[in-house]
Amino acid sequence: MEESLRIAVTGAGGPAGLNTIRSLAEKYYVVALDANLYSEGFLFASKHYLVPYARDPDYINRLAGIVDLEDISIIIPTVDEEIRVLSREKARLKAEVIVHPPESVEVVLDKYLTYSFLSKRLPDIVPSFGIDPEDVESEVIVEKPRCSRGSRNISILRKEDAIRKTGYVYVEYLPGREWTVDILTSRNGEIVIAIPRIRLKTRGGISIMGEVKLDEHILDVCRRIASVLKFRGPLNMQFKEDVNGVPKLTEINPRFSGGLDITIAAGADLPKLLIDLWVYDKIPEVKIREGIYVKVWHTYRWIE
Repeated sequence: MEESLRIAVTGAGGPAGLNTIRSLAEKYYVVALDANLYSEGFLFASKHYLVPYARDPDYINRLAGIVDLEDISIIIPTVDEEIRVLSREKARLKAEVIVHPPESVEVVLDKYLTYSFLSKRLPDIVPSFGIDPEDVESEVIVEKPRCSRGSRNISILRKEDAIRKTGYVYVEYLPGREWTVDILTSRNGEIVIAIPRIRLKTRGGISIMGEVKLDEHILDVCRRIASVLKFRGPLNMQFKEDVNGVPKLTEINPRFSGGLDITIAAGADLPKLLIDLWVYDKIPEVKIREGIYVKVWHTYRWIE
C-alpha cells in the first residue's frame, strides 16, 4: 500500500463512495467518511470517521480536523450536498479537494437550471421542459424535483393530470434507451476519458446491469456539453432517447456514478485513473471491453 498519498472519500455509504473506496484502497491509504455509522465503504478503508451532514455548520471544521489528524492529501467527495459546500469552502482545507467550480456545481445540481443553461447554447440536446406542465411540448410528461438524487419522487403522467408543484421541473417523456456516461476531466476542463453505457436494468435509480458501448454520437454530445460548462474531475452525464432515437440530456451529476463498478469492470478504473491524472500527471491509457455487465452482490462480515 502506498501510504505517502492519503486520500479521503466522502459518502462511504452510497454506491459511488463505496466503489471509489474499493478501487483506491487496493493501492492507497484511504479514509472513508460518512454521517452513517453503518456505511459499507467503512469495510474497505484503512480508517473511517463519522462526519456531520454537509448542512451542519460544523461540517467543514470536522473535515479539517480529520485532514490534519490523518495527513490527508486529496479529498474526493461523492455526495451532491457535500460537493456544493466543498466547491465553495475548499480553501479552508489543507488537502486538495477534487471538485468542480462552484458556478458549474450550482447549475448541474438544479435540473431546471441545467436545462435552461444548455437550451440557450445546445438546444438540440435538451428535452422540452418548464416549471409549469403546460410549458412542455408533450402529452406525456415527467415530473421531477429540481434538486434530487437517484429516482426519488419522479412521476410519469399525462400533462392534463399534472398539477404544478413548487420545486419541480416538468420534462417531455423520453421513451427510448437510457444512457450514462462516466467521465474524467482534466484540471482545465478537457474530457480525458468518457465511457458510455446503456442502462439495461436499474434498482433505486442505480444501474445493476449495463451495456458498455462506445457510441461516437453520445461521446460527441458529452464533448459539446463540456465545452460550455466548466468541469474539473469526475462526473457523469445521463441521456434518454426521444421517439426518434435522438438522445436528450436528463441530468448531469458532478461526481462518480452509482454504477461506476460497471465502468471499472469494462476496463476503466476511473478512481485510480483520476489519481494518476491529478497527482502524477499521467494521461490514462485504457482498453475498453464493450458488452453487458451485471452487478453481483457479496456478503461481508462487519467491522468488529
